[in-house]
Amino acid sequence: MEKFIAVVFDTEEAAYKGADAMRDLHRDGELAVYAAGIIAKDNEGNVEVKKSADEGPIGTAFGLMLGAMVGVLAGPAAVASGAAVAGSAAAAQAAAGGMALGSMTGGVFGAYRDLWVSGVDVAMLDNVAVELLPGKYCIVASVDEVWTAPLDVKMKENGGTIFRKLRTDAVDEQIEAEMVALDKELTSMEEELDEAADEMAADIQEGIDKTKTKVKETNDRINARLDEIDAEFDARLDAIDQQITSATEKTRDRFQKRKAEIQEEYSYRKALLSKAAKLAGEALG
Repeated sequence: MEKFIAVVFDTEEAAYKGADAMRDLHRDGELAVYAAGIIAKDNEGNVEVKKSADEGPIGTAFGLMLGAMVGVLAGPAAVASGAAVAGSAAAAQAAAGGMALGSMTGGVFGAYRDLWVSGVDVAMLDNVAVELLPGKYCIVASVDEVWTAPLDVKMKENGGTIFRKLRTDAVDEQIEAEMVALDKELTSMEEELDEAADEMAADIQEGIDKTKTKVKETNDRINARLDEIDAEFDARLDAIDQQITSATEKTRDRFQKRKAEIQEEYSYRKALLSKAAKLAGEALG
Protein backbone atom coordinates (compact mmCIF):
# COMPACT_ATOMS: atom_id res chain seq x y z
CA MET A 1 0.00 0.00 0.00
CA GLU A 2 1.14 3.55 -0.66
CA LYS A 3 2.53 5.16 2.47
CA PHE A 4 4.18 8.31 3.64
CA ILE A 5 7.49 7.51 5.27
CA ALA A 6 9.50 9.78 7.56
CA VAL A 7 12.90 8.69 8.88
CA VAL A 8 14.74 10.91 11.37
CA PHE A 9 18.54 10.83 11.62
CA ASP A 10 21.01 12.48 13.97
CA THR A 11 23.34 13.72 11.22
CA GLU A 12 23.27 14.87 7.61
CA GLU A 13 25.69 12.11 6.60
CA ALA A 14 23.42 9.44 8.08
CA ALA A 15 20.38 10.92 6.32
CA TYR A 16 22.06 10.82 2.92
CA LYS A 17 23.27 7.26 3.54
CA GLY A 18 19.69 6.39 4.43
CA ALA A 19 18.48 7.98 1.19
CA ASP A 20 21.03 5.95 -0.78
CA ALA A 21 19.84 2.78 0.98
CA MET A 22 16.23 3.60 0.08
CA ARG A 23 17.21 4.06 -3.57
CA ASP A 24 18.98 0.69 -3.46
CA LEU A 25 15.82 -0.96 -2.16
CA HIS A 26 13.89 0.61 -5.04
CA ARG A 27 16.50 -0.56 -7.57
CA ASP A 28 16.42 -4.09 -6.14
CA GLY A 29 12.64 -4.32 -6.34
CA GLU A 30 12.00 -4.33 -2.58
CA LEU A 31 9.78 -1.25 -2.64
CA ALA A 32 8.67 1.48 -5.04
CA VAL A 33 9.79 5.01 -4.20
CA TYR A 34 7.48 7.50 -5.89
CA ALA A 35 9.15 10.64 -4.54
CA ALA A 36 11.48 11.57 -1.70
CA GLY A 37 13.12 14.54 -0.05
CA ILE A 38 15.36 15.43 2.87
CA ILE A 39 14.55 18.15 5.38
CA ALA A 40 16.71 19.54 8.16
CA LYS A 41 16.23 21.45 11.39
CA ASP A 42 19.23 23.60 12.28
CA ASN A 43 20.43 24.40 15.79
CA GLU A 44 18.18 27.48 15.90
CA GLY A 45 15.13 25.40 15.04
CA ASN A 46 14.79 26.61 11.43
CA VAL A 47 13.47 23.95 9.05
CA GLU A 48 14.36 23.73 5.37
CA VAL A 49 14.26 21.33 2.44
CA LYS A 50 17.76 20.10 1.65
CA LYS A 51 16.82 17.93 -1.31
CA SER A 52 13.56 17.19 -3.09
CA ALA A 53 12.40 15.33 -6.20
CA ASP A 54 10.30 17.83 -8.14
CA GLU A 55 10.07 16.09 -11.50
CA GLY A 56 6.94 14.57 -12.94
CA PRO A 57 3.34 14.59 -11.66
CA ILE A 58 4.08 12.72 -8.44
CA GLY A 59 7.20 14.76 -7.70
CA THR A 60 5.35 18.04 -8.16
CA ALA A 61 2.51 17.02 -5.83
CA PHE A 62 5.08 15.70 -3.38
CA GLY A 63 6.89 19.04 -3.46
CA LEU A 64 3.69 20.79 -2.39
CA MET A 65 3.22 18.33 0.44
CA LEU A 66 6.85 18.66 1.52
CA GLY A 67 6.59 22.44 1.59
CA ALA A 68 3.46 22.23 3.72
CA MET A 69 5.09 19.73 6.05
CA VAL A 70 8.14 21.96 6.48
CA GLY A 71 5.84 24.91 7.07
CA VAL A 72 4.05 23.18 9.93
CA LEU A 73 7.30 21.95 11.46
CA ALA A 74 8.82 25.42 11.13
CA GLY A 75 5.91 27.11 12.92
CA PRO A 76 3.49 29.97 12.17
CA ALA A 77 6.09 32.70 11.70
CA ALA A 78 7.95 30.82 9.00
CA VAL A 79 4.74 29.89 7.21
CA ALA A 80 3.48 33.46 7.26
CA SER A 81 6.72 34.73 5.77
CA GLY A 82 6.83 32.05 3.09
CA ALA A 83 10.33 31.05 4.22
CA ALA A 84 9.21 27.55 5.11
CA VAL A 85 9.06 26.43 1.51
CA ALA A 86 12.60 27.48 0.63
CA GLY A 87 14.36 24.68 -1.19
CA SER A 88 11.28 23.03 -2.66
CA ALA A 89 10.76 24.20 -6.21
CA ALA A 90 7.21 22.90 -6.57
CA ALA A 91 6.10 24.31 -3.24
CA ALA A 92 7.74 27.66 -3.83
CA GLN A 93 6.18 27.99 -7.27
CA ALA A 94 2.74 27.11 -5.92
CA ALA A 95 3.12 29.56 -3.06
CA ALA A 96 4.04 32.32 -5.46
CA GLY A 97 0.88 31.53 -7.43
CA GLY A 98 -1.30 31.62 -4.32
CA MET A 99 -1.91 27.86 -4.28
CA ALA A 100 -0.10 26.64 -1.19
CA LEU A 101 1.65 28.45 1.62
CA GLY A 102 2.53 32.00 2.53
CA SER A 103 0.73 34.98 3.97
CA MET A 104 -1.80 35.18 1.11
CA THR A 105 -3.26 31.75 1.73
CA GLY A 106 -4.04 31.56 5.42
CA GLY A 107 -0.65 30.62 6.86
CA VAL A 108 -0.73 27.53 9.02
CA PHE A 109 -4.31 26.77 8.01
CA GLY A 110 -3.15 26.66 4.38
CA ALA A 111 -0.28 24.35 5.33
CA TYR A 112 -2.58 21.91 7.13
CA ARG A 113 -5.01 22.07 4.21
CA ASP A 114 -2.25 21.12 1.79
CA LEU A 115 -1.25 18.23 4.03
CA TRP A 116 -4.86 17.04 4.12
CA VAL A 117 -5.12 17.27 0.33
CA SER A 118 -1.91 15.24 0.08
CA GLY A 119 -3.32 12.59 2.40
CA VAL A 120 -0.80 13.17 5.19
CA ASP A 121 -1.86 12.16 8.68
CA VAL A 122 -1.26 15.12 11.01
CA ALA A 123 -0.88 12.80 14.01
CA MET A 124 2.10 11.24 12.26
CA LEU A 125 3.54 14.70 11.70
CA ASP A 126 3.22 15.41 15.42
CA ASN A 127 5.29 12.30 16.15
CA VAL A 128 7.93 13.38 13.65
CA ALA A 129 8.04 16.84 15.20
CA VAL A 130 8.84 15.34 18.61
CA GLU A 131 11.75 13.34 17.16
CA LEU A 132 13.08 16.02 14.77
CA LEU A 133 15.08 18.02 17.29
CA PRO A 134 17.45 20.88 16.32
CA GLY A 135 20.42 19.56 14.40
CA LYS A 136 18.59 16.50 13.06
CA TYR A 137 17.64 15.48 9.51
CA CYS A 138 14.64 13.64 8.09
CA ILE A 139 13.96 11.68 4.92
CA VAL A 140 10.35 12.08 3.77
CA ALA A 141 9.11 9.77 1.04
CA SER A 142 6.00 8.49 -0.70
CA VAL A 143 6.48 4.76 -1.24
CA ASP A 144 4.70 1.52 -2.02
CA GLU A 145 6.08 -1.35 0.03
CA VAL A 146 4.92 -4.93 0.09
CA TRP A 147 7.22 -5.80 3.03
CA THR A 148 8.07 -3.50 5.93
CA ALA A 149 11.20 -5.40 7.02
CA PRO A 150 13.60 -4.33 4.21
CA LEU A 151 13.11 -0.61 4.85
CA ASP A 152 13.14 -1.04 8.63
CA VAL A 153 16.43 -2.92 8.54
CA LYS A 154 18.20 -0.47 6.21
CA MET A 155 17.05 2.61 8.07
CA LYS A 156 18.02 1.20 11.47
CA GLU A 157 21.44 0.24 10.09
CA ASN A 158 21.97 3.93 9.41
CA GLY A 159 20.62 5.07 12.78
CA GLY A 160 17.21 6.19 11.53
CA THR A 161 13.95 6.32 13.49
CA ILE A 162 11.16 5.45 11.08
CA PHE A 163 7.52 6.59 10.98
CA ARG A 164 5.03 5.37 8.40
CA LYS A 165 1.35 5.96 7.65
CA LEU A 166 -0.96 4.74 4.92
CA ARG A 167 -1.81 7.52 2.49
CA THR A 168 -5.45 8.57 2.70
CA ASP A 169 -7.19 10.44 -0.08
CA ALA A 170 -10.55 12.09 0.56
CA VAL A 171 -10.25 14.93 -1.97
CA ASP A 172 -12.20 13.28 -4.78
CA GLU A 173 -15.01 12.26 -2.44
CA GLN A 174 -15.22 15.83 -1.17
CA ILE A 175 -15.35 17.31 -4.68
CA GLU A 176 -18.09 14.89 -5.68
CA ALA A 177 -20.07 15.66 -2.50
CA GLU A 178 -19.72 19.41 -3.09
CA MET A 179 -21.03 19.04 -6.64
CA VAL A 180 -24.00 16.96 -5.51
CA ALA A 181 -24.85 19.62 -2.90
CA LEU A 182 -24.54 22.44 -5.45
CA ASP A 183 -26.77 20.56 -7.89
CA LYS A 184 -29.45 20.12 -5.23
CA GLU A 185 -29.19 23.76 -4.24
CA LEU A 186 -29.50 24.91 -7.84
CA THR A 187 -32.47 22.63 -8.53
CA SER A 188 -34.24 23.91 -5.42
CA MET A 189 -33.75 27.57 -6.37
CA GLU A 190 -34.92 26.97 -9.94
CA GLU A 191 -38.08 25.33 -8.64
CA GLU A 192 -38.56 28.25 -6.27
CA LEU A 193 -38.13 30.71 -9.14
CA ASP A 194 -40.89 29.00 -11.12
CA GLU A 195 -43.34 29.60 -8.25
CA ALA A 196 -42.07 32.95 -6.99
CA ALA A 197 -43.93 36.23 -7.13
CA ASP A 198 -42.50 38.84 -9.49
CA GLU A 199 -41.01 40.94 -6.67
CA MET A 200 -38.95 37.94 -5.46
CA ALA A 201 -37.77 36.71 -8.85
CA ALA A 202 -34.76 39.02 -9.14
CA ASP A 203 -33.33 37.99 -5.78
CA ILE A 204 -33.81 34.31 -6.55
CA GLN A 205 -32.20 34.71 -9.96
CA GLU A 206 -29.23 36.42 -8.34
CA GLY A 207 -28.85 33.40 -6.07
CA ILE A 208 -29.04 31.06 -9.05
CA ASP A 209 -26.34 33.02 -10.87
CA LYS A 210 -24.04 32.88 -7.83
CA THR A 211 -24.57 29.14 -7.47
CA LYS A 212 -23.82 28.61 -11.16
CA THR A 213 -20.57 30.51 -10.66
CA LYS A 214 -19.70 28.06 -7.86
CA VAL A 215 -20.63 25.18 -10.16
CA LYS A 216 -18.31 26.56 -12.85
CA GLU A 217 -15.46 26.86 -10.34
CA THR A 218 -16.10 23.32 -9.10
CA ASN A 219 -16.19 22.03 -12.66
CA ASP A 220 -12.79 23.62 -13.31
CA ARG A 221 -11.45 21.84 -10.20
CA ILE A 222 -12.93 18.56 -11.40
CA ASN A 223 -11.26 18.85 -14.81
CA ALA A 224 -7.92 19.77 -13.22
CA ARG A 225 -8.21 16.86 -10.80
CA LEU A 226 -9.04 14.44 -13.62
CA ASP A 227 -5.87 15.49 -15.46
CA GLU A 228 -3.91 15.16 -12.21
CA ILE A 229 -5.06 11.64 -11.33
CA ASP A 230 -4.50 10.50 -14.94
CA ALA A 231 -0.89 11.67 -14.80
CA GLU A 232 -0.27 10.28 -11.31
CA PHE A 233 -1.85 6.95 -12.23
CA ASP A 234 0.47 6.53 -15.22
CA ALA A 235 3.52 7.47 -13.11
CA ARG A 236 2.59 5.06 -10.33
CA LEU A 237 2.02 2.19 -12.73
CA ASP A 238 5.40 2.85 -14.37
CA ALA A 239 7.08 2.68 -10.95
CA ILE A 240 5.25 -0.53 -10.01
CA ASP A 241 6.08 -2.12 -13.38
CA GLN A 242 9.76 -1.41 -12.72
CA GLN A 243 9.52 -3.26 -9.43
CA ILE A 244 7.69 -6.19 -11.02
CA THR A 245 10.56 -6.51 -13.49
CA SER A 246 13.35 -6.46 -10.89
CA ALA A 247 11.69 -8.11 -7.85
CA THR A 248 12.09 -11.66 -6.65
CA GLU A 249 9.25 -14.04 -7.50
CA LYS A 250 7.53 -13.77 -4.12
CA THR A 251 7.81 -9.98 -4.03
CA ARG A 252 6.78 -9.76 -7.69
CA ASP A 253 3.47 -11.44 -6.92
CA ARG A 254 2.77 -8.85 -4.23
CA PHE A 255 3.60 -5.98 -6.55
CA GLN A 256 1.31 -7.42 -9.20
CA LYS A 257 -1.47 -7.50 -6.61
CA ARG A 258 -0.65 -3.91 -5.70
CA LYS A 259 -0.83 -2.92 -9.37
CA ALA A 260 -4.36 -4.31 -9.56
CA GLU A 261 -5.29 -2.32 -6.43
CA ILE A 262 -3.94 0.89 -7.96
CA GLN A 263 -5.98 0.27 -11.12
CA GLU A 264 -9.11 -0.41 -9.07
CA GLU A 265 -8.62 2.73 -6.97
CA TYR A 266 -8.04 4.81 -10.09
CA SER A 267 -11.26 3.50 -11.68
CA TYR A 268 -13.20 4.35 -8.51
CA ARG A 269 -11.87 7.92 -8.34
CA LYS A 270 -12.31 8.46 -12.06
CA ALA A 271 -15.95 7.36 -11.78
CA LEU A 272 -16.57 9.72 -8.83
CA LEU A 273 -15.16 12.69 -10.69
CA SER A 274 -16.88 11.78 -13.95
CA LYS A 275 -20.21 11.69 -12.10
CA ALA A 276 -19.48 15.12 -10.65
CA ALA A 277 -18.45 16.46 -14.06
CA LYS A 278 -21.71 15.21 -15.58
CA LEU A 279 -23.73 16.97 -12.87
CA ALA A 280 -21.78 20.18 -13.46
CA GLY A 281 -22.33 19.98 -17.21
CA GLU A 282 -26.05 19.49 -16.77
CA ALA A 283 -26.26 22.36 -14.28
CA LEU A 284 -24.41 24.72 -16.58
CA GLY A 285 -26.14 23.52 -19.74
